[in-house]
Amino acid sequence: MTDKRASELLSENLTAIYGYAFSKLYDKDKIDDLASEIVYEIIVSARNLQNEEAFWGFAWKIAENTFRRFIRKSQLAVLNVELTEENIGVYDLSPEREYIEKETESEEIYLLRRELSLLKKTHREVCVAYYVDNKSCSQIAKEQNISVEMVKYHLFKTRKLLKEGIGMTRTLGEKSYNPGTFRLDFWGDKNKYYDLFNRKLPGSIVLAAYYEAMTAEALSMELGVSMPYLEEEIEILEAAGVLKKIGDKYQTNIVIITDAYEKEFVKNTSAIYATVAKSAFEKVTSLLPQIRELGFHGSDYDDNRLMFGLLNLAFVKGYILARNKSPLGNPNKLALGCNGWIFGYDNDYINHHFHGVTMETWNKSGTAWYSAENYRVIKRAQMYDHYDFRNKSEALCDAILGKDANKDNPALPWLIKNKFILCENNKLSANFIVFERDIFDKVTYILSDIIEEVANCMIDISDKAEKILAEHAPAPLKEQCGDIAKIHHRLDVAAFLMEQLIKENKLIVPNEKTPLCIWGVKV
Repeated sequence: MTDKRASELLSENLTAIYGYAFSKLYDKDKIDDLASEIVYEIIVSARNLQNEEAFWGFAWKIAENTFRRFIRKSQLAVLNVELTEENIGVYDLSPEREYIEKETESEEIYLLRRELSLLKKTHREVCVAYYVDNKSCSQIAKEQNISVEMVKYHLFKTRKLLKEGIGMTRTLGEKSYNPGTFRLDFWGDKNKYYDLFNRKLPGSIVLAAYYEAMTAEALSMELGVSMPYLEEEIEILEAAGVLKKIGDKYQTNIVIITDAYEKEFVKNTSAIYATVAKSAFEKVTSLLPQIRELGFHGSDYDDNRLMFGLLNLAFVKGYILARNKSPLGNPNKLALGCNGWIFGYDNDYINHHFHGVTMETWNKSGTAWYSAENYRVIKRAQMYDHYDFRNKSEALCDAILGKDANKDNPALPWLIKNKFILCENNKLSANFIVFERDIFDKVTYILSDIIEEVANCMIDISDKAEKILAEHAPAPLKEQCGDIAKIHHRLDVAAFLMEQLIKENKLIVPNEKTPLCIWGVKV
């Protein structure tokens, strides 16, 4: 906003400014001075205002701040009055002086409460017990299970900390108003971490303490959360192995795949996928007639749909081969009693390429299995919901085997509605490719060159990712980067290849519900 426009708005409402000054000052001779200062400050400050609609809310805030400065610097008579026998005990404070004293008292109480909120648990509890609850040192010693001497030490230490803290200028960190987003990923046998970050505070803690260790007090100021609330969350995260205590500080103990890292990774690897995608597509296209001749369920699908299925099969088998050629290390024994790997993201999965993956899942009887990959890019055609996993798996395998519908399976209606399963005269059939085991082995053999090429690409990508991730991760976490890069990036290669082929219109995603990247095998 220009000075001219601010002046125009003020001139139209100058009476309101004078009315504000009149209501605030006891000494009416100073009204003109205060009003003039308010007008000046508003005009100068309005240069930074972008939205004219916010002018008056902005202006009255400037007026309040100007009034505070005005009464503090003014040489009011009450501050310089000479005490005499006539006025001692009968002198009344002016409204300005009362305002100053109330504001000062309020500020001191705020600072005391602020510093109390930053005290460590024992200091805080001893202080509150002694000064607020009026308990004796011996009572407190018994409750805290410490000696009376230690109670006295804590009181001494607390007084010192409060005195020092009240004199400090403390600033809340960015995460006090912008907590950021943290999402956890688990790769292992049984996920006991799934609900650890269903609140914002734990995620904000691990984001804040990722690059450098921080004391609990520093975290408190960074997050804008008082210690009584923060301590419990820190204890939970430390017990889960997500935070590590280093002296009196805490640091995040898992790798976080940041948006900045993802952007650098894509920049350094994006050119690789086009060559591999082109090669895979051309090879499968040339092999399509040979594969159709094997006569499996789905061999009569149109070229586009069958290509989706066969390429996905090659990509998944490539992933499995890469895992065998360059395996992960032994699963970590995690603090919550499961085995595997945990890592996180500083965003809401914005860089993810899948909406869930199921590889080689068998039915209870061991007579059939299936694989289903929800590439994000095919969502409108296929979105296999993994909720109620076991019931869905049994229903899909029943369809693979051509069994009668199990009316007691609660997952069956959803699978039929979303066209993963067809049902006619109570007989189930799979609406996706199904192989006999020997034919599946033949198809895998026919695609072996492509599978090998994809596997080598995945290993190359994860090796590159490990180096980049190690540059972005804090030093204590660099040893985790190899396995995390393999877990996070190898399967993503399949998605990048699929996205490349769709982008080039070599594959077309149908508009209607069509299972594209799912196949089953009868044993």
